Order: sequence, then structure tokens, then C-alpha cells
Amino acid sequence: MSKKLLITRYQNGILTTLTDEMEAIEFHYEEENREKNILGNIYIGRVKNVVKNIDAAFIQFTKDAIGYYSIKENKMPLFLNLKQGKNLLPCLGDLMLVQVSKENSKTKAPTLTSHINLTGKYVVLTVGIPYLSFSSKITDHVWKKRCREQLQDFITERYGCIVRTNAQNQEFSVIEQEWKGLVSLFEQILREGEHQMQYTCLYQAPVSYLSNLRDVYTKDLEGILTDEQELYEEAKQYLQIHQPEDIEKLSFYKDALVPLKSIYNLEKQLMRALTEKVYLKSGGYLVIEPTEALVVIDVNTGKFMHKKNIEETALFINKEASKEIAKQLRLRNLSGIIIVDFINMPKKEHQEELMEVFRQYLSKDPIKTVLEGISKLNLVELTRKKVRKPLSEQMGIKKQCENRV
Repeated sequence: MSKKLLITRYQNGILTTLTDEMEAIEFHYEEENREKNILGNIYIGRVKNVVKNIDAAFIQFTKDAIGYYSIKENKMPLFLNLKQGKNLLPCLGDLMLVQVSKENSKTKAPTLTSHINLTGKYVVLTVGIPYLSFSSKITDHVWKKRCREQLQDFITERYGCIVRTNAQNQEFSVIEQEWKGLVSLFEQILREGEHQMQYTCLYQAPVSYLSNLRDVYTKDLEGILTDEQELYEEAKQYLQIHQPEDIEKLSFYKDALVPLKSIYNLEKQLMRALTEKVYLKSGGYLVIEPTEALVVIDVNTGKFMHKKNIEETALFINKEASKEIAKQLRLRNLSGIIIVDFINMPKKEHQEELMEVFRQYLSKDPIKTVLEGISKLNLVELTRKKVRKPLSEQMGIKKQCENRV
């Protein structure tokens, strides 16, 4: 496989595309106005309201933004004002250190947390969650056991650690150095928070295209390409500081006659990732419809003609569709509850075969995806962890794209 990360300007923002053999497998888009990009940022917030019946608080963290904070889920709140007695619950007017863990959606405010996460290339420092865990993609159990023994001493009442996929088979000294750097960074943020005003942003998370340099599994990455001089210089500086081992993969593309977007056919692939209907090679097609509550995907036979019986036809189309659905979830960054209406298959063995194939395709997704199975209504249910907004919301141009394809 030949995976490349492409970074280019598109419309009013920056488009980052992970490709495999020239085909896009991930899109990320963010506006040039970096003040709007709040995911992962750490702020000094002030409690504006406490709603006891939902066990939550609403915290203002900028002059214009209020976020939802679950009291139940945050067992170790980070107060910046002195608390009287043993009351460690948020109260009206409290100043707190909070991180944006989920962006706002159409109807929901951003989600805030006191469980601060600071992400490196190899590990994630988790504040208030004192556990050691490993990426499910790490398959070397001997290395994992050895790493667990060496990292266990780092786990305290305050700090936990998640070992990322990129860490697999890495020297422990490198992982330790990054871990200590993240702890030092958090302690610096905490010290600064004691002397700053409310709504101050104490930590600005890397912009999306730089965080993608950190998050992509670099052992499979052949190259990083950009055709923008400013973006190239920023990426180069980031890699020199944080990932010097990957600096050789970065290159600047310069060809006035054939733009980078044209070589990889990015605009056409992007437009297809924003349309409702997706065609399969066999002639069948998917209809993908995100709603406020969940994502609904319908599988249709379309023009597919098969010489065998209808049950074999249904299995063939469904297996092909399962591969495309797994691809589209990642490409469009769809998350939450996802319901798939596959073509009905009465045979139990066919259902089990489909679920096994679907599970294998979903396992390739770097975002945690759980296949729940087939419901009594013959609908397949799965969930995908929400990290960022869906691609259509990132770009805000869904209807325009549907009219252009």
C-alpha cells in the first residue's frame, strides 16, 4: 500500500486528505480562522449554571461560548478557586480548568471535561483517569507486556496513560521522554491557570492538519505532500520539534501546470463524499442519510443482475456494501448511532457470514467502532466514537455538492 497525506488549501480553509493508492480514505477540513477551532483547547471557565436533575453544569469558557459539563463523569474537577469544606462539586461562579472534548453540533453545545488529555505521537496523558491502556491496534503482546511493566510506575492518582498505535515496538526511552514532556506541559498549564483571568485559553491544540501528522500511523505513511509554502514551513517546523524521524517524508509540491488537487482528483472525490447516494461496482447503491439522532444507511440492489438465486444475490450485494459502508464512515467521519438496512437475508448462516465480513472491514478504522449486530427488525446497529464533526458539517456545503455531481 502507498499511503500519502496531502495538505492543500481549498475554498476558505485547509483540506487534509489521507490517500491509499491515490484514493482518498480520510478527509479533514478546517477554516483558516483558527479561533473557531476549539477542539482540544484548554480554558479557564466560569460556572454559569448547575442543573441538578441532569447532574450537569454549564460553563462559560470564552466570551461567546458556553459548554456542557457532566458532573457525574468528571470525578476530579480542576478548580482554580479555593473551595470551602468538602464540597468538591461545581457551584455557581467557580473557576475551573476545562478542555473541549467535543465540538458543538447543530443543536448541542460543546462538551467540556476536567479529564484533560494531552496527546503525543506515542502516548496520551490522561488527567483524572489513572489507568494504563493500549491501542487495540497493537498486536505484539510480548512488547505490550514489557511496556506495561515499565510504564506502570508512571500511573498515579492523578495521571493515566494511553499507549498509541505508533508506539508499537518503539524504544521505551523514547516513550518515557514523551510522557515526561506531556506531564511537564500539564503542570505548566496548571501553574499558569492560577494567575490568569477567566476565559483565557491556556493551551491551543494543534490545528487539524498538524494533528493529522501526529495521529496518522506513520509506519504505513510513504509521504507528506503540500503545495502551499506557508503550510509547508509550518509542517516542517512541527515535525522538526515533535517528530524529527518523519521529516524526510515531507516534501513541497510545485507544478503550476498540474496542481496537487488535479493529480489526486481531490475535488471530485470530495464531492462524492458529500452526496447522499453512493454507487457500488456491481450496480447496487447505498443511500446515506445523517439525521440529528443517528445515521441511516440503506442498501439497494439497483441494476445488479445475478444468475444465481435471490439469497445468493442478497449476500453478494450486502458483502460488497459492507466494505463500502466501512469506507464511507471513515471518509465522511460519521459517528454516533448508525443503522444499516441491508437487503433481507432469511438464512442465519448468511447473516453470520455478513457480520463477520463487516466486522473485519470496520476493524481497519482508527476510530473505535463497535458492531452491535442484527436487531429484531433485521436492522444492523453499530456505533462509532465521535471525535470531530462530520465532513459535511466541517465544510457546510453539502447541498452545493449534491447539485454538482
